Amino acid sequence: MTKHVPKTSGSAITGAIQIWEDDPGSGVVTQAPLPDPKKTPFAYDFPGAAPAPSSDHSSAAFRYWVAAEALRRGADFWAPALPTKQWQVGPKLKVLLDEGEDLNAYYDRKALNFFHGPSPDGTVYSGDSPDIVCHEMGHAILDSIKPELWDAASQEAGAFHESTGDMSAILSALQLPSLRAAILKDTSGQLYRSSRLSRLAEQLGSAIRAQAPDAVERDCLRNAVNSFNYQDPSTLPMQAPAAQLASEVHSFSRVFTGAFYEALAGFLRASAAHADSPTADELLAVSQQMRDILVEAIVNAPVVSNFYAQVAAAMVQASGKANAAYPAILNSVFVRRAILSLDTATSLQAMHVASAAALAAPAKLGPLDKVALPAAHYGLSEPLVVETPSHPRVFATFAATVNARSREPSGSVAAATAFVDALFAQGRVDYGELRTDKLAFAQGRRMKTHKIVRESGALHLKRRLFDCGCRHCA
Repeated sequence: MTKHVPKTSGSAITGAIQIWEDDPGSGVVTQAPLPDPKKTPFAYDFPGAAPAPSSDHSSAAFRYWVAAEALRRGADFWAPALPTKQWQVGPKLKVLLDEGEDLNAYYDRKALNFFHGPSPDGTVYSGDSPDIVCHEMGHAILDSIKPELWDAASQEAGAFHESTGDMSAILSALQLPSLRAAILKDTSGQLYRSSRLSRLAEQLGSAIRAQAPDAVERDCLRNAVNSFNYQDPSTLPMQAPAAQLASEVHSFSRVFTGAFYEALAGFLRASAAHADSPTADELLAVSQQMRDILVEAIVNAPVVSNFYAQVAAAMVQASGKANAAYPAILNSVFVRRAILSLDTATSLQAMHVASAAALAAPAKLGPLDKVALPAAHYGLSEPLVVETPSHPRVFATFAATVNARSREPSGSVAAATAFVDALFAQGRVDYGELRTDKLAFAQGRRMKTHKIVRESGALHLKRRLFDCGCRHCA
């Protein structure tokens, strides 16, 4: 449900369906062509027969087609830039639109899973929000590009997964002509302003806020217009109110998402014929350029402890092919946000030339190193094997300290240890078949993102899923 009276945006389209333009919380309904979930590449599998389209905004049929249209639009947007043409799980990805009561949604390498839950205005469905479904799809897209991130014991790798979900929601939304026009009008052409585009999952954010007032932003789940700067996540608190930065992956994701959104706005000003009055077509072109830059950077970035800096540097290097003004814009944003140090930003071009031949393709980067961590303080009687952020570094790339100087990154084992410590402390690990009556920590009701499994006689920590960060807050 939504407390807003639905408003209609855009002109009539023959043979179209009605959908939420971005999130039910905005209350804006628009029209879109009837999607084909089974279209390839990146097909979807919605179990059961597809219902007839409905204009009843509270009906299961309406929710079905909102999700189907958003997911098809998102996959069609990402597909041209991706080096692989199928999901990590294969050619089709299952979509489960209502898996029970929970203020949550998650991707688990089997399906996109959505739920329903209570709010002051009635029942909310996470699968009813294009913001949320395209966020979860973003996890699956990134998993198809960079599967090494799945089990990497790294706070930055996990946070980048969450940031990719939010970037996916924003870029997928921009493929709607009616939304592009509305956002440019609402922001007077100044994209880096808080708007329906930057505010993600308003309705679900409101439902969570009713249970945990400081767990989410004041008007949404997360806002891409923010002032968060990079800090070493191992120095941050594990949890914090939404107004503060924490090492928890959804909180820390806002650093990169904020930089991305600021850069997107800078790209639009730089490429528009009239910087103060960009057109919807110019915004569409910029969204597609940003997609291509992101994908190339993700492919080339080694999975190491300061992963944000690796992706940022690779984005700077990739962006000049789209527009000669873009590298300077990205450098300025990433330095201001402390994702890149001043020294790194000013030497990127020289490093790129010197290392062009050495840049490794994903297949050459190889698997991540595994290490057995002493695990008595987790309540385990034997070591726990984890994958560390340990790809070889192509060149020295650093985040910044408070004075913009280069920050020495943590070692791969130290970064993995900090990540695993936080998982156990936050109750995010499923002990699996180990006897829980002998363990130091109660299992509790928190969403378990990881599980301990026994393989080849040893205990291994494996990721189960990426969730949208709702249940563990509420």
